[in-house]
Amino acid sequence: MDRNNKYDWLLFLEWIGTAIVLIGVAMTSFNIYPANLFVGLLGNSIWIIIGWKWRKWSLIIIEAAITILYVAGIISVW
Repeated sequence: MDRNNKYDWLLFLEWIGTAIVLIGVAMTSFNIYPANLFVGLLGNSIWIIIGWKWRKWSLIIIEAAITILYVAGIISVW
């Protein structure tokens, strides 16, 4: 397998994660609540995976912290 093709899925995941995070931010800006929490949770969870693959602890920590806050928001809604 070509080395570049091996990481194509990660590049795809980066862009999908980025798009989902931006959609979640837009939903928050337009007060589309609580759906924005679920979208943000998904986007940040994707970025945790990316951070793990990159071995970037700063990215993992910030995304994990944001994900925990989204989970807390979801729990408070229910």
